[in-house]
Amino acid sequence: MRIPRVGKIRLGLKQTRSGGTEYPTATDYFVVAADDATSATAAKAFHHVYGPQPKEITIAFASDDPEEFFPQYLSSYRGGAGRYELFCRGDGVSAHRADEKGGYAPIACSYKECAFYVAKKCKELGKLQFFLPDVPGIGVWQIDTTSFHSTVNLNSAITLVQAVTGGRIKMIPLTLRIQPKRVSPEGKPKTVYVLDLKLEDVRLKDFMETVPLLSSFAPMVEHIALDEMPDDLYVEQDLVRPTGAPAPTGVTPLFPDDVAYFEKRLIKTLPDGEVMALVCLRTQDGAVKEGVTTDPTLLKILKTLKKEDIVRHEFKDTHRVPGRLELVHIEPVWQTA
Repeated sequence: MRIPRVGKIRLGLKQTRSGGTEYPTATDYFVVAADDATSATAAKAFHHVYGPQPKEITIAFASDDPEEFFPQYLSSYRGGAGRYELFCRGDGVSAHRADEKGGYAPIACSYKECAFYVAKKCKELGKLQFFLPDVPGIGVWQIDTTSFHSTVNLNSAITLVQAVTGGRIKMIPLTLRIQPKRVSPEGKPKTVYVLDLKLEDVRLKDFMETVPLLSSFAPMVEHIALDEMPDDLYVEQDLVRPTGAPAPTGVTPLFPDDVAYFEKRLIKTLPDGEVMALVCLRTQDGAVKEGVTTDPTLLKILKTLKKEDIVRHEFKDTHRVPGRLELVHIEPVWQTA
């Protein structure tokens, strides 16, 4: 038996522009509302203890292993019209991406050089799971964050607490706050709201007396669902669309039908001295497209392309090469560094 998740705490609200597109806005308080992820009973219990707009709560982790209560990874989702699925999850080195067979195939993770990351379709995502000792009810709560500053603060605090306690953090009351931070992304100063985790009002003597007792209690909690999309952090604009699916209103499709990944080229000289290239491309859904060309201009462009570059292309059935389509146009849309 595992203790279930009873609620989610949001770090902002969704707003809608005049054109109908949604966008997330940060708040300077924790947001809890009855919805698909939080029961009305849990939401009422939370607000009874902390009020309507709390900026500080007391939490406790169910494990000493940060991988269990705060997994962090790169995530991309696809879908639209309220339906979604995990598209790709990686760690900056390797990843698993949805394939045309309905499963997930291992691939190399290009991280910040990946086209989906550049297009803001992939984000660094952390899922923090914990108990609220002061809130009635048995269950764990969860906060999702894509904030770099929040993730750094949380990781630093977790490391500090475990350094003080000899590796323990399980069931130790900690204070989680949301507070303003002045940052300057791209040289433009602005205020963002970040998470801050503190160990307060505790003496070293308290650890010596209570931590050994706390460490003997190890509740089994429900595993964090890594494929679940945080719907307060992702909106339609952030989703990868399946090939051929209509774009939601106001959303620019990432991959039109004439755009694909560059996979490889094979260039050879024919007996008559003419140079020909076999070109292999991969569509967003993993399908392979191949064609040939002898056009000197296209050959020159092909020599500049690298694997995972994104290109706009056109193939035609000209019958010049039996059984092969002819590449009549190719141009880079986005290239790896």
